[in-house]
Amino acid sequence: MGALIFTHGLTPSPRAYTVLHAYLCGDDPHMASAVTARLRGEEGLNDAVIARIAAEATASELRPAALSRIAEALEERIADCMTATGASRDQVESFGTALDKEAAGFERDPQETLRRIVVLTRDAVEASRLVEAQLRHTRQEADSLRSDLQRARRAAEQDHLTGLPNRRSFEGRLDAIVTGRGGADAVVGLIDIDDFKQVNDRFGHAAGDRVLKFVASFLRAQLRRKVMVARFGGEEFALVFPDGTLHDAMKELDGVRERLSQRTLIHQESGEQIGHVTFSAGLALLGGDPAQSLSSADGLLYEAKKAGKNRVSIGS
Repeated sequence: MGALIFTHGLTPSPRAYTVLHAYLCGDDPHMASAVTARLRGEEGLNDAVIARIAAEATASELRPAALSRIAEALEERIADCMTATGASRDQVESFGTALDKEAAGFERDPQETLRRIVVLTRDAVEASRLVEAQLRHTRQEADSLRSDLQRARRAAEQDHLTGLPNRRSFEGRLDAIVTGRGGADAVVGLIDIDDFKQVNDRFGHAAGDRVLKFVASFLRAQLRRKVMVARFGGEEFALVFPDGTLHDAMKELDGVRERLSQRTLIHQESGEQIGHVTFSAGLALLGGDPAQSLSSADGLLYEAKKAGKNRVSIGS
């Protein structure tokens, strides 16, 4: 760890130690993959990159403790509903028993019996109202907790910067495709923005973030709706084409690449031209092992970079 800090000129902060420990020990696969991508990419590692990796991990993490608290609260509300329902049932049974008892004495003292029946009925109605109010309150609390749980799940599967699905969501989709149909006719792809480090170095990380958001929205708008676009980490995006051939996917993605390369971006603050933004990509068939398919796409992405960038490489 010390060698990494020294080699990349990192500030020896708790955040840096946390990120590098995850990379070296594999405790957090997503954080480790993000570090690996930076080490292989043009930007490398620096304090700003370490901060972004840590922030992304924090923003996308669905804390087990938070989920546990929500689940426990939901269980308590369900138990409250069951208790209230049971109490209501007991009250109905008691009311019925009391009515039978009073009815038996009707001939002896009709007026007193009617008075007692009125009292019993009034008490039963009041008890029913209380139970109904308790159930209504409990249902409202349970609905609120379910909404919290849904928001937490969405946050755990969304990249906070681009709004795209994150790596966790993407890998879950791959697993679902493979489980559902063995990955037949599906293509997986990895995209990396070319020379992204130069944007950060020249215009700052805020401009770099805007470029990431622009590319994310461009990919989402240009590709078919059924194609999943996710942020994989850093300047990398991941795709899954659920149908069609490898060459169909290449034709579609290459058209997007060409259209993007014709756009000229302007730095908002200075008005200076950032220039053309391009990407390199690798596409591979999605087989029975999603991790292996991603590795193949990653290797093809590397080949596209070596061949001159701004191109899409596919497997044979």
